[in-house]
Amino acid sequence: MPHTESHLRDAELHARIRRLLDEGRLPLVLPDKISVGYGSGSKCHGCDRPVAIAQVEYTVDHGDGTVQLKLHLGCYVLWQVECVKRINKRQHGSLLN
Repeated sequence: MPHTESHLRDAELHARIRRLLDEGRLPLVLPDKISVGYGSGSKCHGCDRPVAIAQVEYTVDHGDGTVQLKLHLGCYVLWQVECVKRINKRQHGSLLN
């Protein structure tokens, strides 16, 4: 099973998260509501592998509750890092225009 540290160092997973954001399969948001608990066996929306019972699982709801994602801790961190980068780039880009 992947661990958080290995997730954070996985260049292929970084590329996958970026691709999922580009394709709109992961939303570009900073979540309003996050629940954390033990894995439920659900597929992770980041890496597409199950989140095992012994792993940390992040469940993300966005505002109206329409977006619900299940993510490993490491996948959640990579997704949010990429979201922050993109949001900052948009904000700074709009200041330059």
